Amino acid sequence: MTEGLVIYEKDNVERNRRFIDLMTAGAARRQCALTLVTTDRLSVSALSGGKTEIRVDGRTVYPSFCVMRCMESALSEALELAGIRVFNSALVSRVANDKQRTLLFMLRHGLPFFPTAFLAPGRFEIPYPFPVVIKAAHGCGGRQVFRCASQAEADAALAALYPDEAVVQPLCDTPGRDLRVYLLGGKVLACMLRKSTDGDIRANFGLHQNAEKTTAPPQALEVCRRVAALLKPDLVGVDFIFHRGQLYLNEIEDAVGTRMLYEYAGLDAAGLYMNYILDQTGGELR
Repeated sequence: MTEGLVIYEKDNVERNRRFIDLMTAGAARRQCALTLVTTDRLSVSALSGGKTEIRVDGRTVYPSFCVMRCMESALSEALELAGIRVFNSALVSRVANDKQRTLLFMLRHGLPFFPTAFLAPGRFEIPYPFPVVIKAAHGCGGRQVFRCASQAEADAALAALYPDEAVVQPLCDTPGRDLRVYLLGGKVLACMLRKSTDGDIRANFGLHQNAEKTTAPPQALEVCRRVAALLKPDLVGVDFIFHRGQLYLNEIEDAVGTRMLYEYAGLDAAGLYMNYILDQTGGELR
């Protein structure tokens, strides 16, 4: 029987329990044993001779694949060096889970991003007129995002984010509304329009539970095609914001949430992802 691991940080297990259960059920339908492992129970050791040992609760394991659902690019790379297929790859993790690296990726490849500046820890200079949006470089899910209308508010936001790096952007003219394109195996799975319901600048579904399925415009499809060709992601969300009638690539979500696909698109995202993973790995036991 094929055996795989799905890896989470311990604190994120319960809020993602439904996704974990659905993935486990999808794996079982394909005669695959999928085991939940939290990062505090997992260790990877480099051995002599270029070998790598993976241990869970002190026991050496040999999984066929790992589904990485946390921001641990070094762990993903170590697993890859052990010859294990990781979904998503370490490259996707490095780029998508650091907003500064995401910006550099967009800049390097000529993708249409919204003006964004880096702020190192302890730096408080804001290069754009207020209001601005300040985000933690390693934040996710709409957490650690601040709308700042003055230097005093920006100072408070940056102090709250310390010691993380930050990024700052001008406030777009359509705050609280964005477009997420889900890519599965480099192909569009669904496109969702997310909307804030209370004036919040953040459109995250986890905050507002408001979204609708829509058709991805040609500009978004072209950007997604290029992202897929460059990063070769397995399952990601590609997020766009609106400004003056144009779409701008804003973020790439690695361990992307799928709740709105169940509620508004009628898609079993976890089952589809599991089928894709097993198709990729051939269902073979290492």
